[in-house]
Amino acid sequence: MMNSKQKIIVPVVVVLALAAVSLFILKQRAGYTGHFPDDMPDFNYTAEDKSKSDASGFLPTQMENPELFQAWAKNAPAMSECLDVEVTAPTAQEDLTLNALSRIVRNSFGEVLGVQNKWTVVDYKTKYGEIRRVYVEYSTDRTESLARRVQHFTILTSGKVRDIHLDKELTDNPTDEEIQNLSADGTVLATAKSSRINFANGDEINFVEKNGKVHSFIASHLGKYFRCENTDSEKMSCSCN
Repeated sequence: MMNSKQKIIVPVVVVLALAAVSLFILKQRAGYTGHFPDDMPDFNYTAEDKSKSDASGFLPTQMENPELFQAWAKNAPAMSECLDVEVTAPTAQEDLTLNALSRIVRNSFGEVLGVQNKWTVVDYKTKYGEIRRVYVEYSTDRTESLARRVQHFTILTSGKVRDIHLDKELTDNPTDEEIQNLSADGTVLATAKSSRINFANGDEINFVEKNGKVHSFIASHLGKYFRCENTDSEKMSCSCN
């Protein structure tokens, strides 16, 4: 039989457990803001938008916007002055992609030693019109056994997200094929990824791609940092610190 203390504690525990379950159910129904990186781009669409995909994947295309080229041509010398390195002038025939970004600093930074993913995102639309997100977070610590973790969401019209359950083998260290299969039956609306380029002389560039083009980056050299945002538009803005 329970003593008086147990008679009080047990109902309290039951009430708290029921409250937690109820909050979880309400959260799932209403959605929540999601815990995504601060440098993730905004895609600016709702469930009614994007009947067709305008994402270009991760392939470079010719820079067709003269204002964008002028903005980048203006900021490239500023990058050279900020970091005190040689920056090769960009050309109008290439967008600001990973390869292009690596090329213009190669004389000072050296060859690329490797590119390490930090996170990736694929937003896609199902045949029923539902917009979903596959979010993959990569570990930057090679000593950790969990190299990458996958989350799957429904994106609500409010902009909030709702969890889609995945079995543990799909959340913890799945294969590339298993990750791709999550969105294989839908139409890709947008893609983004954050990565770090490591160069031979110890310098690095952290960058975010949006639909295959560099959206923002931070280049570091000898304690100095050159940051650029909106590098995929004529609204490009850069700073040195």
